[in-house]
Amino acid sequence: MTTVSIFHFFSHLMERRGYFGQDGKLEDFEFPEHLIAARGGQGFPDLVLKTNDSGHFTGGEFIEIKEAQSLQISSFNSTLPTTMKPVNILQRKMIEQLHELGETPEDLPDREVYYLVRGRKKVNPAPISKTVLVSGRFFETISVDELLTRAFDQVARESAKSSNFEPALSDEISVQQRAFAASRRVEGASVSVRFRVMAQVDPDANLLLENRFPAIRDNTLNLLVADESLPSGVEFFESFDWRDVPVEIEDSYAFSNLEIAFNEINPQLKTATTVSVLQHPKNGPFFLAQSSIY
Repeated sequence: MTTVSIFHFFSHLMERRGYFGQDGKLEDFEFPEHLIAARGGQGFPDLVLKTNDSGHFTGGEFIEIKEAQSLQISSFNSTLPTTMKPVNILQRKMIEQLHELGETPEDLPDREVYYLVRGRKKVNPAPISKTVLVSGRFFETISVDELLTRAFDQVARESAKSSNFEPALSDEISVQQRAFAASRRVEGASVSVRFRVMAQVDPDANLLLENRFPAIRDNTLNLLVADESLPSGVEFFESFDWRDVPVEIEDSYAFSNLEIAFNEINPQLKTATTVSVLQHPKNGPFFLAQSSIY
């Protein structure tokens, strides 16, 4: 039986990494169908990986595709980026796809979230392309509930009729995303109100910007995994060939899992991969695997 995990998914991307330098859309990429349990429509996520019945990997990760014709990560519409999401947020169509495959979604009620991000910049003589499969933890540096509650505090403060009004909503309520997005009916109104949340990545978390994250080089395919087993605060200013990896990286959760996936799919992928550690300015160490797309 095929093993499924985000590391195996990345390994299959590696086998066709030249695609990411072309003009074709990410959504048209020939993703490894034997790893995919469900595909989305208009809602979140775009892909759900299969789960494993047993073994080291659980599988089941959610993957959202984000593409921009610039080196700016496109906006998150109607859903805020998170590290984990419950399986019950899936559209009915996707739940049905899981059942048709013989899976029981509730067996893995919480799923890791990854984003497949690509940015392209038109420059001569050839465009620059950067593609990153990244954990949602890269963007969720505080919880979604806290983010929304503190944002509402700001709205209340800016909307106050009195300059002496000091709202403290965060002391009294917790604004959850599902409550925020629900339709609201107001007595006497002929329309209902539904708020829509949209998020944009701040420059200090825009992993496509060279001046912020020079480790994400031009024309590369990358994997970024939050990994607490890596040394926090230790910045590796160089990348290492697979055979020359320092012990601090070699012993990490992410490196070990990616090696398992490479060995199962194509051990030669190691020769095309360099690894390092990227320190997020707000959220600890991330394992970085990288390969040129040319």
